[in-house]
Amino acid sequence: MKLMNVKGTFDYLPKEMSIRNKIIDTLRKNFEKYGYLPIETPMINYYELLSYKYDEDAEILNEIYHLTDQGERNLGLRYDLTVPFCKVVGLNKNLTLPFRRYEIGKVFRNGPVKMGRTREFYQCDVDVVGIDNRYIEAEQILMAINTYSDLGIDVIVKYNNRKLMSGIIRACGIENNLVDNVIGIIDKLEKVSRCELDQMLKDIGVEDKIIDKLFDLFNKELDDYEKVVFDNIDDETLALFNEGINELKELNRYLCALGIDDCCKFVPTLARGLSIYTGVVFEFYDKLKRIGCAIGGGGRYNKIITNFMANGMEYPACGLSFGLEPIFTILKSMEQDRQLIDIYMVPFGSENEKIEVLKLADCLRKKNLNVLIEMNNKKLAKCFEYADRENIRFVMVIGEDEINSKIYKIKDMNEKVEYSYNICELIKYLDDKINK
Repeated sequence: MKLMNVKGTFDYLPKEMSIRNKIIDTLRKNFEKYGYLPIETPMINYYELLSYKYDEDAEILNEIYHLTDQGERNLGLRYDLTVPFCKVVGLNKNLTLPFRRYEIGKVFRNGPVKMGRTREFYQCDVDVVGIDNRYIEAEQILMAINTYSDLGIDVIVKYNNRKLMSGIIRACGIENNLVDNVIGIIDKLEKVSRCELDQMLKDIGVEDKIIDKLFDLFNKELDDYEKVVFDNIDDETLALFNEGINELKELNRYLCALGIDDCCKFVPTLARGLSIYTGVVFEFYDKLKRIGCAIGGGGRYNKIITNFMANGMEYPACGLSFGLEPIFTILKSMEQDRQLIDIYMVPFGSENEKIEVLKLADCLRKKNLNVLIEMNNKKLAKCFEYADRENIRFVMVIGEDEINSKIYKIKDMNEKVEYSYNICELIKYLDDKINK
């Protein structure tokens, strides 16, 4: 048997996992700052649940890992955390609204593999159901900017509104049943050439003159749309178009008031791909362009839970997802020399002395220091070789003399010098060196 991972899946060793854990811990801390509460949902779901909101030819359905159990039930692995969230709301009808939740868990997609995109990956989602205004979208964008900042990443926020896009497309004379298809193609504008987009639109029956009109209308600043005059536009389409503009202007006012408008950019072709979105959408990109794809995104989706519940009530919802994999790719390049172990203790002597070393290590661990004790009686030279290889900065060799005198020697492997301290001095020294 050849040992290998399935394409698009990976093993993560300690240094990599420490970065991934740091990302998750930072996300969790920020989610809770903004009042989001943790939930957990199953990875395995009924296929009917996963596919209910899509047409049979929807691209996402081709990426679902489809399976059956011993009872021949039609099942699938979840491809995102949004559908399971809708199920939670549907099963728990006594939830107090608005309900804010976050979930961090694995999802699976049998899709193309590229940098920052795998087949088994974590999604880190925050969603709220029960609020229908741009106040919450602005707060979620602010939360994302602050969270990425805590991770050491400056972002550019791209945002748009699906109502505006739908209004433009319908005003150009395209039938309602083709609107979602056209939006999906327009969304690719920054990824493929204009020539390729023209052909995609022709393939679904859009005429050349309408294609030219579409690209003219999708190449404007937000303020310009208020000056656009359409011929023979129906009231419903005009209302949809105007709602999109007004929602974007409302969002803009909040972004300006929060002082984050300088890193936010209106992009009229942005659609977020999936047809679940009904209003504002947004995506986050690394300002330094260390990775080309979005490192997070989200938006307004008012119909999924409403349709799922089907009880005559409205369930407006808005949420965003942080991409752990692309964030990990960026942070991995930033934290090559991160130290996982602060102190490597090498005990010598009798069992009593080794017990004292356990006590000393416990004392330092209570000061938030990561301490590793050598327990295999390696030769001293091998211990120092190990510390060098594993990038451990501080080594303490502790024997009978150190235990009796309570004066401990510590070697700084970076500076190649050794110091002697009592326990109080040692703690202060390490705090200065490690936590400064």
